[in-house]
Amino acid sequence: MPQGRLPARRYAPMETTKRRYVLTPAGRASAPALAARRANLDNALAALKTHGTPNTEKRRTAYLANLEKAVAARRAHAGDAAVRLNPLRHGLFTKLVPESVARLGENPSEFEAHRQRFAQVFAPEDDFEQRLVRRLAEIVWRRLRLHRAQACWEADRLRELFAEAPYAPRLTAEETEQRAYALAHVMSDFARFFKEAQRLEAQIERALRKLLRKRSGGRINFKALTTRRDLRLIEPEEEWTVEEVIEELSD
Repeated sequence: MPQGRLPARRYAPMETTKRRYVLTPAGRASAPALAARRANLDNALAALKTHGTPNTEKRRTAYLANLEKAVAARRAHAGDAAVRLNPLRHGLFTKLVPESVARLGENPSEFEAHRQRFAQVFAPEDDFEQRLVRRLAEIVWRRLRLHRAQACWEADRLRELFAEAPYAPRLTAEETEQRAYALAHVMSDFARFFKEAQRLEAQIERALRKLLRKRSGGRINFKALTTRRDLRLIEPEEEWTVEEVIEELSD
């Protein structure tokens, strides 16, 4: 390779596929409201499979009663919270941050101390500011979960990569190189990480802007995070010189 040149990427980005997520029996058992809702739906579906479309008044009544119970359980606050926390993996997108702390194995005392530090720093003066500062602390806590989320995303991509790679008792040098580049791509893909980081930073900035506007009577319009120039990872299709890369990053 000529001196002062960067190697071109020699692999194509891996395609992502949508997968259907199914609740496990353990997940259902951990949420009584969800289990009850599932049972009512299962009863309704079983009646349809056994008897077909409910064509008698008794069957229709039982069918609608099961559906009403399922809908009521889903709309209940406790049942809704159980459903939303059931598929929790990294907690990056949850709106139930306090409830998710213990589910993720985090320390509730550390989380409460985290919220108290935000209250001490920003000293909320009324209910509105208390809610705002509490929300700010929870957004920052979710921001601290980014590395956990990245680990989950990398584990998913690794499973997809290993599932796509056929077993071979012996590999040629070229086949080994192809798999090496595929693994390197998985381990160096931070596009989603940076995207979610920017989304959370925007939420943090909005919360701070609301607080400053309230206290300044609209005089201060806080902008600090979203005004930064977005430095994106470069994946050239052809070889770039070092000077070209520096110029691209400095624009």
